[in-house]
Amino acid sequence: LDRMIKDGLEVKFSEYEGVWIPLKYPWQILDITSYLLSKIEQKISPQAKISEKAVIEGQVVIEEGVKVFEGAVVKGPCYIGRNCIVGNNSMVRESNLEEGCVTGFNSDITRSYIGANSWFHTNYLGDSILEGDCGMGSGAVAANLRLDNQAIAVGEERINTGRTKLGLMAGQGVRIGVNASTMPGVRVGSGSLVGPGVVLRKDLPENKKITLKEES
Repeated sequence: LDRMIKDGLEVKFSEYEGVWIPLKYPWQILDITSYLLSKIEQKISPQAKISEKAVIEGQVVIEEGVKVFEGAVVKGPCYIGRNCIVGNNSMVRESNLEEGCVTGFNSDITRSYIGANSWFHTNYLGDSILEGDCGMGSGAVAANLRLDNQAIAVGEERINTGRTKLGLMAGQGVRIGVNASTMPGVRVGSGSLVGPGVVLRKDLPENKKITLKEES
């Protein structure tokens, strides 16, 4: 914008009194998601199938084609997009799940933005942002809290997020293998794969693969 002004762009200013939430870094998507979810009212589509043994609490939007199975808990504010599945004994809290997501058995998704067609099974995902078409193998975990409870810094630049809780930030088509873990504030580029059992402590660029080397 500064360069455009120097090149002669005419700029005018106007007063604005509404909510202002910046979007420069991926973790700021969580701020926007939290604000938008705070404005929803409960709306459950009659075309959704919700087990009588599931628990729905608070302000929740559940779109058509959604299936919520026995033992599942959805705690608002939450948005569950069309044709999503919330599997047995899973919990979705204060999160946004876009269309076609599958939260398989015994998963916990908390305060996260999950893009369309992502899938999970026996996973924990807290304070995370997934662009979409992401998959996590059974037992994979996205850690979101440092053991010393200090603010989380991201990347080699050590950008201070000001957040004490921040999980995985993943681009389109990322895969996380079984029993793999990502440390707080790790970024994984689109199309990349974190192999089974890996503990990922630093960013992984797009279209890369990291695996454990097995030796006998």
